[in-house]
Amino acid sequence: MKMTVVLLISVVHLLLAFSSSPCATAEQVVLDAVGNVVETGSKYYIVSAFYGAGGGGISRADDSECPTKVIQSPFYEDRGTPVYFTRKASKKVEITESTDLNIEFYKDNQTHCSKNVWLVEGYPGLHYKMDISTDGVAGELLQLASWFQIKKANSFSYKLSFCPLSFGGLGCMDIGTELGNDGQRRLAVRGQRTFNFVLLKDIDHDIGIKSVV
Repeated sequence: MKMTVVLLISVVHLLLAFSSSPCATAEQVVLDAVGNVVETGSKYYIVSAFYGAGGGGISRADDSECPTKVIQSPFYEDRGTPVYFTRKASKKVEITESTDLNIEFYKDNQTHCSKNVWLVEGYPGLHYKMDISTDGVAGELLQLASWFQIKKANSFSYKLSFCPLSFGGLGCMDIGTELGNDGQRRLAVRGQRTFNFVLLKDIDHDIGIKSVV
């Protein structure tokens, strides 16, 4: 019940923030679920924008000692594992739409695995889906498969895109979910099911990371 109230309030706040924001610019800031600007150095839960059947938040699979699969929880009450964002070659704190970002799971006491940076497996895959894993390297400018963008999906939610060689937004591929053979909802480029989300800030701790340079 608590999660239901949080999500409903969050959607209302985000709708109000979007409707009151100025016209889109080349660097439109990304807003969290209560309308605050998303920043580097803070942790966020990536949670489905659709309550109930939309499933829960994003986390790593719990299927090995050092799991690397990035999945969506099937349970809407589950916020998943918090992540933080790092901008490419920028000292700005604010996260903006269509800006290249590293996405990294926050390290906690639940795992000793050092693999936390998101990566598109199998890139370049021209005609098939490419799963998201945590085999990436933070701040590696030449590792194209480790950089992602956040784009507005509609008036109250966002989507993730993979834009390795895009110019002005051309060539971007949306990231959705794909049901694997093991029954888990894996995040994947060209996934069969769209994944629109909101960002819930984890207010317990800030991590103090601003940018890769």
